Amino acid sequence: MITVTSAAGGVGRLLVRQLAVQNVPIRAVVKNAAQAATTRQDGATEVVVGDLRSAETLDTALTGGGVLYHAAPTQIIDEGPIIEHLIASGPAKGLQHIVFHSVIHPHLHQLTHHHQKDIAEGLLRESGIPTTVLRPSHYMQNYLEVWEFLQAGVMPYPVSPDSVMGVVDVADVAEVAANILIDPRSHTSRTYDLSTVELTRHEMAQIWSRVLGHRVTAVRIPPSSLTNSLNVLPALASVVGHAVRSTKLHSAGHLVRGARAASNPRDMKNWPADAREAYRTMMTYYDSHGLPAGDLTVLPTLLGHTPTSYEEFARRSAAELGCTPVGSDR
Repeated sequence: MITVTSAAGGVGRLLVRQLAVQNVPIRAVVKNAAQAATTRQDGATEVVVGDLRSAETLDTALTGGGVLYHAAPTQIIDEGPIIEHLIASGPAKGLQHIVFHSVIHPHLHQLTHHHQKDIAEGLLRESGIPTTVLRPSHYMQNYLEVWEFLQAGVMPYPVSPDSVMGVVDVADVAEVAANILIDPRSHTSRTYDLSTVELTRHEMAQIWSRVLGHRVTAVRIPPSSLTNSLNVLPALASVVGHAVRSTKLHSAGHLVRGARAASNPRDMKNWPADAREAYRTMMTYYDSHGLPAGDLTVLPTLLGHTPTSYEEFARRSAAELGCTPVGSDR
């Protein structure tokens, strides 16, 4: 039995699907009934509904499960108590191996999310429980949050378009995780960077321009707007101007829908205040410093094939979202 926490998340859903295709028994841990229904459709064999910060939820999830894929939601800031409970209770309940979902460059201690992952990695190293650590880069999928704006011809994001970001396709992360979970023995005590390529958002926008068939312009939104929506106002004229120049009257509907989605990105309004502030701080750092990729040779080795390029990701995503990419067969 493989247990997957955050099974309704971006990596979790794809991971459950990949394991299900290989007829692996899966226990999915999710936070509510709606997510439970989703993960069952994805192929989960068993479902545990609860809060990862609850000892009862963790004990139920661990009992009889030999291998655990653990990824905590972004809005959980202090992951330490969860890891400590996994270490204290897991072995007695049958836990034999942990695949821990960390982050690229956890040594960036000025960023709460990265620092907490570094602490968690240290606890797991000292625990004696066989562990594999995955350190994914910034997800390519993060930019689908502005999908409506992309269709209007603009790519707004709370990071400078000039910042260099290492990126990776969530599907590749899930594929690596599935391979390791099915046969973790050779991956014990290993830490893997999962990075595909480094790009600025100007370069990403050029790729989207080719895929969508109209000019897409990257625009910086102040990171402070994540916690104070009024701070986005000075950037609105640039967003609207670029959109109108690119897609003219067609931009109107996309801009309206994009604005609605952007009013509560990632459901952040329901996050605890410390989680929202930590996310704003992280974006502020990326805005100034970017987030370089890790070792680019690791991912293709683990996959056994070339990782998904940003253009491949963009074309696949556009097709999945109902927009025929330029150059595709109709």
